[in-house]
Amino acid sequence: MKENVTKEINDNFEKITDWLTNKKKNLPQVFYSSVDIRESMFKYASIDTNIFPAGFNNLDQSNFESLKNECDQFIKLNFPNCKTILLLCEDHTRNTFYIENVYHLVKIIENNGYNVIVASFLNEHPTICKETGFLSLTSANNHSIDVHCLDYIRNNRSQFDIDICILNNDLSDGKYHELLDLNIPIYPHPNFGWHNRKKSTHFETLNKLTTRMINECKLNIDSWHLTTLFTTIENININNEDDRHKIADEATKLLNKIKEKYSEYNINEAPYLVLKSNNGTYGMGVISIENPSDILTLNRKKRNKLSTGKSSIPIQNLMIQEGIPSINTINQKIAEEVIYNVNGTTISGFYRSHEKKSSKDILNTTGMEFKSFQTELSKQSYVLAQLANLSAQEELTNL
Repeated sequence: MKENVTKEINDNFEKITDWLTNKKKNLPQVFYSSVDIRESMFKYASIDTNIFPAGFNNLDQSNFESLKNECDQFIKLNFPNCKTILLLCEDHTRNTFYIENVYHLVKIIENNGYNVIVASFLNEHPTICKETGFLSLTSANNHSIDVHCLDYIRNNRSQFDIDICILNNDLSDGKYHELLDLNIPIYPHPNFGWHNRKKSTHFETLNKLTTRMINECKLNIDSWHLTTLFTTIENININNEDDRHKIADEATKLLNKIKEKYSEYNINEAPYLVLKSNNGTYGMGVISIENPSDILTLNRKKRNKLSTGKSSIPIQNLMIQEGIPSINTINQKIAEEVIYNVNGTTISGFYRSHEKKSSKDILNTTGMEFKSFQTELSKQSYVLAQLANLSAQEELTNL
């Protein structure tokens, strides 16, 4: 079963990488992405792909040159005359670990000779936006960084000679008119933000690409061993009893499909489901359940998780996804892989772990820990990361 998947990928790795290279060269490249990957006793699969990765500080220092070089290649190919870059970040001014991520991303870009101006909307600091124009912050490792107010930059445009903008902000609320007013190229495209992008679109594309790869490379693999089954339900309110019944009905249908695959491969485990916002990020708006009837009796805490996402935006569209029980552990803590791509090149990654979570739980939550990879990626993880990035490229063409 999984052993056959591993063998097929290892034996046909050159053929697979040639296929991936051929496919991605004909599509516009995304600047960067991170891919969450889970491994169970019987399959491997990516479970999420982030177009605005926020964990560069968790990568091993040995990856710096590769990150720097791929960043430079992307900018030189797309903006050969670029000198100054606006890095638009999240408004996480109190999250010192996120600020550490920004610091590392700035260093990666600056070491190629570019000037970098860090900015954010700074919605919680209106006085700064009107007066000084920037906020001095300190990261988790005591690195200092000045974050400018985007509105201040817009109102004082002559002081800022900016060529392009790189987003490290997922634009969940869709309010970014100040950014467009700067009239400069923006990468990734603002329509990649969660105000517009849907997880289900990504996974539909990913599943189709995985099947194509298997067929065209003539691999003896059931695509289910490298993908997740999922469904969606729209225009719902988790606090509405009738809507919870609708969600439970869809969950039952999906769970039955998963049970059929478990039966086909003699898997003696109870399958489970993950309910997540179809436009979600930062591990918000996500819960796992083992029985669809649990949806009908969700406690207030879990209903709250599925009622609003980032920036208190109401969750109206859900994706219900097959859960992958992780077998990976770091220091006896359940873990999953997070892999980083820059300019379409898979660089490396880290483990996300949590000492209080089980193999079926969501790990992207308060209390999580990170450990950078010290060895090369497995071939199957590399292929999954490349497929996820390729899917993002296809999404980009349809924005």
